[in-house]
Amino acid sequence: MPKAKHFNLLRDQVMARPGAAKRVAALRDELLAEVGLYELRRSREVSQAALAEALHISQGAVSKFEHSDDVRLSTLRQYVEALGGRLEVSARFDDRTVNLDIKPRTVA
Repeated sequence: MPKAKHFNLLRDQVMARPGAAKRVAALRDELLAEVGLYELRRSREVSQAALAEALHISQGAVSKFEHSDDVRLSTLRQYVEALGGRLEVSARFDDRTVNLDIKPRTVA
């Protein structure tokens, strides 16, 4: 039975190969293109507690939101903006993709 290698040693060996860093970065970007809210938050290195503080809600509310199957766009926008991003929504059709303008409503 082969002897187990320490992960850091194995990672360093793989990353030392020519072009490995570029390939790994491309795979990471591809995976992050289709992530859930939990993975998005973790990729930004933000804890639930820190995000909850930025949103003025409880950590439990962040957890509940991240595990929800149905979210409001306004809540999703606030979540993404608290992570430092901007929410963009598009509709994809067979022949084209249309970016939708989902600006917050203003009360007159």
